Amino acid sequence: MFGHYKTYLSLFVLSALTSWILTPLVRKLAFRVGAIDFPNERKVHKDPMPRLGGLAIFIGMCLPWIGLYIIENFITITFQNYEKLWLKLIASSISILLLGAYDDIKGANATQKFTVQFAVAFFLYSSGLQITQLSNPFGEPIPLEWLSMPVTVLWLVGITNAINLLDGIDGLATGVTGCIALSLAVINIANGNVIVALLTLSLAGACFGFLPHNFSPTSIFLGDTGSLFMGFMLAGIGVLSLFKTTTLSFIAVPFLVFAVPFYDTITVIIRRARAGNPIFAADRSHLHHRLLALGWGQRGASLFLCGISVCMGGVAVFLTLNQARDLTLFAWGFVLAVLGGVGLLSRRALNRRS
Repeated sequence: MFGHYKTYLSLFVLSALTSWILTPLVRKLAFRVGAIDFPNERKVHKDPMPRLGGLAIFIGMCLPWIGLYIIENFITITFQNYEKLWLKLIASSISILLLGAYDDIKGANATQKFTVQFAVAFFLYSSGLQITQLSNPFGEPIPLEWLSMPVTVLWLVGITNAINLLDGIDGLATGVTGCIALSLAVINIANGNVIVALLTLSLAGACFGFLPHNFSPTSIFLGDTGSLFMGFMLAGIGVLSLFKTTTLSFIAVPFLVFAVPFYDTITVIIRRARAGNPIFAADRSHLHHRLLALGWGQRGASLFLCGISVCMGGVAVFLTLNQARDLTLFAWGFVLAVLGGVGLLSRRALNRRS
């Protein structure tokens, strides 16, 4: 068993080191190909910044997998036996990565982005990565039947764009993604889900390796290359792990793990709809913008929201290891209390702006 943890830890560390080492090279590449983010009235940075940072995360995540074919133990053999499964997810994620790279270099409109995202999501669904039922804490799981396809596709596209929307200040999307991936890794290690544990640990390691370059003051942005790729990977991993169990409290776990991107996306959509603005129009109504309006710096706002992700992930892990209805109710109470506090901060920010 100790050997299993050594394999997990080695993959995490190698992913972090690879991403950290490659990021300066990707930064030079971004300048060379013209993947540069110029400041404007909506953005918080003041100088032109290179994008394409997600390329370092992608390579950092995947390159250490070579070692899983060199070392022979239970973990690596299981990984090799599930090649087709993770190859489907990686192939789909590469398509999203290329979409993000194109947007960072040439620019893509919302129609182009959603067309590719839905097409890739449909492909992944047809390949067998499907949400077929929802857990019911008070009885048998609820089969989705014909709703399986729209629910799966909307989950994949929704989470992808929720992470993309978080990428508004230095280190936020990278840090939150790393925290979510690490929570999912612990959950899947505890449940013996080797393939998902390896995917999440390598993603978390790559994110944390990139974070020193991306944290305020940043030297490179994720770009859509990174935020779209990370979002799609998290969404696919979620299908593999969060919706493949019938345990009592698992209905709460997806909402706990993804609480920050869920909350940010939903509140932004509601606020824009109430104001009569287009839902996909860029503005400064995101949670991180409201924290900045309160006088928080980028570093403080990122650490605060990453801290919430850590707390939510910790509760999700606790629920996974200790199945009980009262714990599930406690989790929902905890979520409502935290989000209520965040809501008060948001209102203060809006009042200060007005």
